Formats: sequence, C-alpha cells, structure tokens
Amino acid sequence: MIAPSRNDPVEVSGKHKTRIGQRVKPIQKSKKDDASDRLVEYFVVVSTRQCKLDSAHDGSVEMSLPAAADAQTKARLNARRAHMPGEDQVNGNFLRLSSIAGCSTSSTSSTCSSEENGIYLRAYQTTTDDDIAPSSLSLTPLELSPSKTEEFDGCLLEPVISARYPPADRPGQPLNPSLPQFCHPQGTDVLRASTEYKMPKIHYFVLTDSNAGKLFGTCLTFYEEFVPDDETYHPTRSTKKTLYAPRVLCLLSTWPYLIAFRTYLTQLYRLATTTDLMQAPIERYVLNICEEVPAPQPGSFAVQLSILGSNVRFWAPPAKQPIAYVSLPFKLLFECLDISNLMYTWYSLACERKVLLVSGQMSLLAVCAEILCSLLFPMRWSHLYIPLLPLSLSPMLDAPMPYLCGISRENFECVVGDIGDETVVVDLDRNVITLGQDTPALPPIPHKQRAKLESALQRNVGDVFWNARGMSQDEVSKFRRSGNNPEIKEMHSNARSLWSEKIRATDDAFNLAHAPESTSIQYNEDARVGTNAFGKQSRWDAVQEAFLSFYADTLKNYRKFLPKESNSRMNWHEKDSSKLRFHSEQFVLSQRREFQPFLEELVLTQQFDDFITRRMYNSSDEPDVIFFDKTIDAKRNKSILQVKKADTTFLHSANAHRELHQYTAILPNRENIPPNCHATVGSHGHRIYKYPVWPETFDTSMFGSPRPFPKDIAAEFKRTITLSGGRFFVVPRDPFEEYHEENESSS
Repeated sequence: MIAPSRNDPVEVSGKHKTRIGQRVKPIQKSKKDDASDRLVEYFVVVSTRQCKLDSAHDGSVEMSLPAAADAQTKARLNARRAHMPGEDQVNGNFLRLSSIAGCSTSSTSSTCSSEENGIYLRAYQTTTDDDIAPSSLSLTPLELSPSKTEEFDGCLLEPVISARYPPADRPGQPLNPSLPQFCHPQGTDVLRASTEYKMPKIHYFVLTDSNAGKLFGTCLTFYEEFVPDDETYHPTRSTKKTLYAPRVLCLLSTWPYLIAFRTYLTQLYRLATTTDLMQAPIERYVLNICEEVPAPQPGSFAVQLSILGSNVRFWAPPAKQPIAYVSLPFKLLFECLDISNLMYTWYSLACERKVLLVSGQMSLLAVCAEILCSLLFPMRWSHLYIPLLPLSLSPMLDAPMPYLCGISRENFECVVGDIGDETVVVDLDRNVITLGQDTPALPPIPHKQRAKLESALQRNVGDVFWNARGMSQDEVSKFRRSGNNPEIKEMHSNARSLWSEKIRATDDAFNLAHAPESTSIQYNEDARVGTNAFGKQSRWDAVQEAFLSFYADTLKNYRKFLPKESNSRMNWHEKDSSKLRFHSEQFVLSQRREFQPFLEELVLTQQFDDFITRRMYNSSDEPDVIFFDKTIDAKRNKSILQVKKADTTFLHSANAHRELHQYTAILPNRENIPPNCHATVGSHGHRIYKYPVWPETFDTSMFGSPRPFPKDIAAEFKRTITLSGGRFFVVPRDPFEEYHEENESSS
C-alpha cells in the first residue's frame, strides 16, 4: 500500500503546519490562477490487491476500542456518546440528552431535552440574552450498530491506483499518491473481500494545498467479483462462495460540481456495464470529460454534457460574485440542522473553533462543509480543512489548531479518543451538537445583528428543516401550543421515521432523489423569489446575503483603521511596523459595546488577518474585498439617503442562471478507433462496446488525441479569468450610485 511516511509534514491552508501521525501530502497547485479551463483534472480508478498473510492469520479483522482505555479516552467517549451508533437509546431507540441552555461549556452535551413525557422537540426561539447556543431539537432515531467484530470469508485487501488519466501528472499539480486513503476513508488497512454484494455508493472529499487551493473529489464505489490467490487465501468456511471486492472511480476537479459529477459517474457506470448503448470505448469517455469538456465561464455560459439520454449541466455564477457555486445543494445543510444549530456551527467557525462534522452518510460531509465555508464570506477558512477525514489521519483531531473536519459515524467510535476536548462536534444526521470539557465559550453576538440574521433565515428557510421531516409550519405551531398527547407523540414518531428513511439512502449511488431527471428539481424547486427594484432573488441568495449583511454591519467602519500607506510588504504584525499595521485595538474600542466581545475575537483570527492583508496589499487584485467594501458603501448610502426602509439585494444568481447561454459539449470521439478494440454490432446497427465489469486498467491505445475547445469558448475563458483575477465575484449594485464601467475595470 502506498502511504506517506510518518515523518512527512503536512501543509495546512494558512500559516500553520503540524507533524501529527501519518499524513497525506496535499496536492500542490501552481501559483497561477486558481481556476482551470478543464472541467476535470484527473480520472482515477482505484482497485484492490490481495495482501499476503501468514498461515496463522485467517483474514478476519477485529475493530473495537481498546479494552483498557485510559481515563482521558473514557471521558471523551462519555462526552461524545450522543454521536455513537446505538448508544444510550431510550424510548424507541431515541437518545435522551442533558440540557445545556444556560449552562457552562464544560457540560458534556450541548443539546437540551424535555425530561417530561420523553418529548425531545422544542420550538425554535431567540434567547433573551446574546449568548448563542445550540438547539435542543433532535428528530432522528439512533440506529443499532453492527457487531464490532466481523467475520468474513474474504481476505485482506490493499487499494492501489490501477488506472488514471492523464497518465502523466498535470504541470504544477501532481496526482496525490495517497489518494486511495480518501477513496477508502473507512481505513485502508481493513479492506477485505466479502461474500455479500453491496450496492454502489457515492462520497466526496476535498484536498487542500498550502495556498488554500482546493481539489474536489467525487467517488463512486462499487463491488466486482474477486478471485483470491489460493496461496495466500485461508478461508474459514466454504470456498465455493462468490467473493466481491470494492473498486472506486474518482473524478478530481478544481470546480465544486459535486452533484453534477455524481450524476455523470453513475450514468457512465450504467452505460458501460448495464446497457448496449455505448458507441465508443470507455477510454474515449474518460478523455472527453478530462480534455474536451470546458469548464463553464463565470457568468458567460453554461456547459451541458449529454450521457445516456440525460443532460448534466455545469454553470458558474457571474464573474466577481462572492457566493459559493449554486451547484452546491444548500438545502441539504438546512434539512440536517435547525436554525439554532446552524447558527451555532457558523458562529463557532467565525470564531475559529475546532469543528468536527459527523454523519452516517459520507456524501453529506464535504457538501455541508463547503456550504458552511461559504457563509463565512468575506472571510476564508484558513486552517486545517479535511471535510472527509480518512481513518488513518484521525490523530489530526487532537491538533493544537482550529480545524473544520468531517468523519463518518462508522469511524467515529474508533477515533473518539483522538477528538480534542475543545472540539465542537456537529451531528448532521441527528441535529445534535456536543461540546468537550474544555470548549471555549463563544462571545456574545451583537443583539440587533443576530435578530436580523435569525429573522432572515426564518423568513427564507425556516420551513426547510420541518418539511424534510414531513411537518409543515402549521403543524409545528400546533405542537408548540399542545401538551403531551397521543396525536403529538405520533407526529413526533412519524417525523423521526421519515427523516431516518430519507437520510439513510443519501450515499446510494442510484438513489432516486439523485436521478438525472430529478436533480434539478431537488435543488431548484424552492428558488423562492421576491420582487424588488432590482430583480428577483432566490431563497439561497437571500440566505447568503443575510450572513454577508452580518459582516457588513459589524465591520462597516474597519477601513478607518487601515494604515494610510499600505504598499509596503512588511508584515503588519511586526512591532517595528506599527504605522503599517491595522489598528485593531482602536477599531474594537471605537465600536458599540455590544459589538466588542465578538470583534475582540474576530481581529485575532487567522481569517481576519488574511482578509486585512489582502485589503492592505492586494486590494486591486482581490475581487471579494472590492465586493465587500462596495456592499458596505451601498448599505450606508441606503441608510443615509432613504427615509423609508426598503430591501436592497446584491446577490441574484437565480437571474444569472436563467440568462446564461448554453454550450453543448462534444460527445466522445467515435472516429479512428483502433481495430483491435473489441466491439459488436448493436440493435441499431452501430458498433457498441459492452463491459461485463468496469475494467481495472485503461488501454492507452484507445484514448486517441483530444480535440481542442472551440476558439470562442477558449477566448471567453481567458477574458473572464483576466477580468476576475482567477476568482468569480460580481460588484454589488448600489441603488443610489451608478458604478461606471471604467471604475469597475480599474477595480
């Protein structure tokens, strides 16, 4: 198995580095613009090979916590019991949690519960003080965990990269040799052949380099028949049973089109292995997605890719727009967490706490982590970021630095001893948050800004959490007004069952909710719009703008405390550069008292440091900084010049989406296919290529030469990247001042 040395350093986005346990060296990106004109950087096949065992080893693996766990591990296990599979279940497999509302952070649980009647649901409400706290709401039954000791008829396996395209590394971005660890996050040392066929699964991961560049991975894991080596295979039962081994198809891209890549991979797998409609070899499809399909140009056009009768659409928001790509399914995060817990998680990240996401569905982790990061704008998460943490990297969870990581519930019980006592653990399946004994208290949040943020979230997405559990707002109100009665208990039970059934199939590759025909409906059906003077705005634009407005309100005067001359490259933290530093102490003291606790913490964070550094030294090259400053100006102008209060919106991705031109990507090349390629004549008279199983390796002679992008597409990409500095942001529209085109170009 290819794995990094224990002494290899790991580079973390930001200024922090560590050497903890076994590390994966992140993929290095070149110093050119973050954007790539390619849609996909790598297509990789990760197969398995049999490990050699001695005669005394029967191939079984025991996964359990040490019998003699030390006191610290036991304490951590007790503090995080709410996230364990099948632990402390009462009242129909439902977990009873201790209350923390109004308690100190040394409590072992951050959730509240009603001890009366076994009801574990309360109405969402704003607390009377400004201390932000998690909610008590939990509607998910805990599932019983399987036996921790699993006997099987297979042998131990190790994952290896058996095929890849391109065969040579991309300039400035080599393929990570430890990629198999992320393709098998449950642990590469416990893979085994199985007598049970398992349905294909999907998961995502993110690799982050030292320059905060991201590479997004989309993995389809399926099982193929496996024939063991008789010399090393020592079965404990009958040898006549069919064995299956996992194989993974992985797409790596600098673009976060996770849902679209999921659709593409599942359709490609179906096309190759279950139909007689494939009119070109697999290698031509791989070449096509990696070399011949352009990335969508920001705000210019959408790219549509056809496969197996389905259209997969890729599009980017307008150039210089400071929102995450709306291809991310924001709805998922708001279905998993109620508004209280979502705000607590966001605020923990804003104050740079250690945050660990937990879910039984691995495909939720990276998606929710990316959405949470987008809510920090104009800040950027600048610390350790591994949304799906492989089991081998679990020692990072006790690292002496802030982090945002995610881990599967299957691995959680194995790594609970590594989870630091300062960590905020957020359970996406159960809407539960737990705190460690040493988790620092969060500063009070400014009351008015908190109320505005809560109101905006309730107005736009307050029903999402409840609807996912089969409940309407009216039913929730009825519950709030009612006491304990059989009707309410039944509603509560039905809500738990419905959410449990919905969430447990999220990773299934062929889940109907992720079918190509329903993907657009699932994530776009609730693009609720409201009319205003400047067009229409989707509900998700409104959500992101609510968080943007929070930062604009709390930092509206920050530019007054920038140094007058900031062209020097001298570090503004150095003592001898006081005249060139941001005057953080004066900035905090100048603000209203209710703002000061939050700002005192914010100005000490790495993300604020990075933001101010970009503003002082690279403001003309940082479109997100330009956008944020003009957002502040526009809000100030509205307050000064407009007597009657009116909404002023800046984000309009819904309109942008509808107005984009569409470019249809070329299909895989069917010409000049070598004659040695095995093909048959299909029912329609065309040559077809059928694969009983997905091949372990690629036939390099089948790739052919890639066809170039159309000239107009290539020219448009270069133009938009030049204008946006490699990132994608849009200048906000000021309702009282027209930004002239020459001013925008100079920005």
